Amino acid sequence: MVKLTRIQHEGLPVRDVERSRRFYEEVIGLRLIPRPPLGGGVWMADASGVPQIHIIECPEEVGELPAKPNPRARHTAFVVEDYEGLKRRFQEHGVVWSEIPDSPVGTAQLFCLDPDGHTLEFQSAEFWGDRTWLRGYEPADAR
Repeated sequence: MVKLTRIQHEGLPVRDVERSRRFYEEVIGLRLIPRPPLGGGVWMADASGVPQIHIIECPEEVGELPAKPNPRARHTAFVVEDYEGLKRRFQEHGVVWSEIPDSPVGTAQLFCLDPDGHTLEFQSAEFWGDRTWLRGYEPADAR
């Protein structure tokens, strides 16, 4: 049986690599990490190397820019240490965002659009701790 161990990276097609790099660096707080010569793009991660976002220059794969984030559409979710600080950062940088303060998940959910319209979700690290699953579920091989 095949056993997946983790998500290694999220690849995002973009129109403008430099614009996306600035967003993920200045707003989200990721940094550049080494990348082989694969054509237009950059790889980014936090100081620990996880999570990784691979920004790939591929404008033909970027759709129309939505007016606002859609939590029910395809999105990438992150756990963030300073939830309120991230909201302030979005405001400072003019990022389009929305929030579900009383989400059925059990914690507030913050959503934004990156420069190419990819929806990103953020939830508080305080809520999740070391878990990646909701209370009431215990994975068979939880370590």
